[in-house]
Amino acid sequence: MVKIAVLLNPAGDPVGVTCRGHAGFGEGGPDLVCAAVSALTGALGIAFSEVIHLPVELSAGHGKFSLLLGPGSVDHPDWPSARTLLRTTWLALQQLACLNQGFLQLRTRRHPVEGATHPQQAFRPSKRQEESDK
Repeated sequence: MVKIAVLLNPAGDPVGVTCRGHAGFGEGGPDLVCAAVSALTGALGIAFSEVIHLPVELSAGHGKFSLLLGPGSVDHPDWPSARTLLRTTWLALQQLACLNQGFLQLRTRRHPVEGATHPQQAFRPSKRQEESDK
């Protein structure tokens, strides 16, 4: 299963996204759900690294992706464009999750972990969520 978390600031705007895992949708062949998630997050990563130049922590690897806007991003002149990209990606991931239940899990977080310095820390699951994931 692909697990996705969207981090929301206090105003409800998305300021980060992290994904991990594989959907297991295709048996021994192409996994269309993973490919769709990879296309959406890959495009988001390219947008932030090549087009919009906001401070961002970005990492990607096999079965992993994380993007977290840096402090002060909402005050940056490119914030409206960044917000539009993040909201559009979030909506697309929501649609994908609705169409592929059981293969993709999407959660939102309203408050980042205090003092988070790495995207994975900002999306640390609560104890209750860790238990439900087992």
